[in-house]
Amino acid sequence: MPVDRIAVLALIRSFTQAGELLDRIGPDDLGRPTPCPEWDVLALANHLVAQPRIFVTMLQGTPPGWGRELLTAGFGEELRRRGNVVVNLWRETDEAPMLDPDWHSAEVAVHTWDLAAALGVPTDGLDQQVAERAVVAMDRILGPQRTGRAFADARSAPAGSSAYDHLAAYAGRAVPWERPA
Repeated sequence: MPVDRIAVLALIRSFTQAGELLDRIGPDDLGRPTPCPEWDVLALANHLVAQPRIFVTMLQGTPPGWGRELLTAGFGEELRRRGNVVVNLWRETDEAPMLDPDWHSAEVAVHTWDLAAALGVPTDGLDQQVAERAVVAMDRILGPQRTGRAFADARSAPAGSSAYDHLAAYAGRAVPWERPA
């Protein structure tokens, strides 16, 4: 089955948005908590930067290595550089060997919400269609019940929430997220 080119465009947009948020990280932000209790902003930023490398291994048909990146600055630039590699691979392939670009976009979009929440940046300026596609992809691939998986069971976002808040809730995040004191 050919690769959905609209999904590749959504992936490009998800990398762009994540890169823009990563560019906002300053040295004083690195230790801030995130909605992922085991990660601070530094660990989340490195996880986002690692995503394209993981996606490349998946596109090449091998299981991903989940080793941790060790950057302390330049996150957005590095994500964009690595994201271009993934996008170019998607443009060259006619089949999705392990997953699809919508899954990659969903993974990046969820963590973009995590980073925005940690930095106190509103998500209303993000491309809401990316989040809407991401919810559909997560539902198709994971479903709402995820015992033992990377994401917690789906939750509901409050009425009137943005598409990114609905995505975060579907990924198991508490929405709204309350930064620990």
